[in-house]
Amino acid sequence: MNHKNRSPLLLICFAWIIALAGCSTLKKADEPIVDTSAAEPVTPPEESELGAKLREHTGDYGNLWEEIADGYSFPEVSDAKVNKNLRWLSNNQRYLDRVTEQSKPYLYYVANELRENGLPMELALLPIVESAYDPFASSPSKALGVWQFMPQTGRNFGLKQNHWYDGRRDIVASTDAAVRYLKRLNTMFNGDWLLTIAAYNAGEGTIRRAIEKNRKLGKGTDFWSLPLSQQTQSYVPQLLALSKVIADPEKYDLELGEISNNPYFTTVNVSAPIDLAQAARMAEIDPKELRNLNAGYNKWITDPTGPHQLLVPVADAAQFTLNLDKLPKIAPLQVAGDYKVKSGDTLGAIAKRFGTSVAAIQSANNLKSSQLKIGQSLSIPGQAPMSSPYAIQAEQEIAQRNQKNTGTYYTIKSGDSFWTIARKHDTSVKNLLKWNELPANAKLKPGQKLLVVNKTVTQTADNKITYQIKSGDTLHKIASKFDVSKKDILNWNKVKDESYIHPGQELTIYLTAKN
Repeated sequence: MNHKNRSPLLLICFAWIIALAGCSTLKKADEPIVDTSAAEPVTPPEESELGAKLREHTGDYGNLWEEIADGYSFPEVSDAKVNKNLRWLSNNQRYLDRVTEQSKPYLYYVANELRENGLPMELALLPIVESAYDPFASSPSKALGVWQFMPQTGRNFGLKQNHWYDGRRDIVASTDAAVRYLKRLNTMFNGDWLLTIAAYNAGEGTIRRAIEKNRKLGKGTDFWSLPLSQQTQSYVPQLLALSKVIADPEKYDLELGEISNNPYFTTVNVSAPIDLAQAARMAEIDPKELRNLNAGYNKWITDPTGPHQLLVPVADAAQFTLNLDKLPKIAPLQVAGDYKVKSGDTLGAIAKRFGTSVAAIQSANNLKSSQLKIGQSLSIPGQAPMSSPYAIQAEQEIAQRNQKNTGTYYTIKSGDSFWTIARKHDTSVKNLLKWNELPANAKLKPGQKLLVVNKTVTQTADNKITYQIKSGDTLHKIASKFDVSKKDILNWNKVKDESYIHPGQELTIYLTAKN
């Protein structure tokens, strides 16, 4: 989860942005060494077990935020960095509204797991800092999910990752892994929660080395005394500031939307692969909601090797279960198993032999190159079926809903080229590549979606668009994407400096005539 080295100035400027890109992006070069028990594969609990964990636990708290605030255990802190984050939050009601709405499906489960494990309830806010509770959040360093686990960290804590399923995006499996990881870190740092959170962000080795360095110099070894990166120095104060706002929003002239202190989802067992989009239609559930609750599945289809269950909104569970038997059966899906590399084998030849793709084999085996060794054992995933009409329609509806003045998505058809698409949308190939962050030699595939900032759709008469910052964005990256200056973006949005922008925030941008 380690980031590449950056200059101190850039680290300071992008502290908020980078911090929200996720702790896991920092642990890449400092992966934890865990005992073998932590490496056992984790799948969601059986229905009865999960049902017990999700038992109603409202007590005197009708509003989940109140129970979370009442379970705080971190030390009270007054610090300039915390105060800076408090000032930012107090001026960003829209951000608080957005993360509240995004956390609703998951917050009860996360808070319940923390309470069951005797952990501080401030940790329920950590996914807000990491991902704004977006299960599909990803970082440039390939961290995924609400907890932003890197691939190897996820595997170390038993999160299954293959062609069909990625446990890092599964709210149940990833929360279980995060709880175990946080407990391990807290034991390692003798119960100091600020050092624990810093280690979750920077990696335990980084924090240990900083402590040892200060100890040799006769300096303090608490979080505030350690020589850490600007990113980590900002990460912990951000969580502390957020916890203060959640505990007393009125003090900061903010309103906090209520979240019911009841389970949002329950589990439904499925005995065979099903089409999520079709199931959602039949049960009259919003396909996007069902997709978000089951973000661990890489396709609109469940993993044939398991987990064999779905998360469904409590209110829709009965109807969903009734409709399961009515779903058309999906033909048995190929799961090829293991294959030992022989002399002359190539990834392309192996993929063709088993009816899958090179990318799928690389993903299933965490291969960073196409080089193979004779005798090497490869896990060969089955080939996913073509997207159903239900899935295609659901994707289109979700894309249209998400455009909200950030652009529209064009689905590539056979025979399309960057030039024909650019001409059709009255723009340039250069802009298409820039908006989609693609190299000049990028290839197009039918079914692929391209972001197009279409003047007739997304721009007003004064060429104004609204852009929502994503994890991994920097001000430089956004300015380059739309061919404007960083200074102009700051001025248009009345933002003091770059450290005050972060994922989830919306920026107003005025496009120039050449766009």
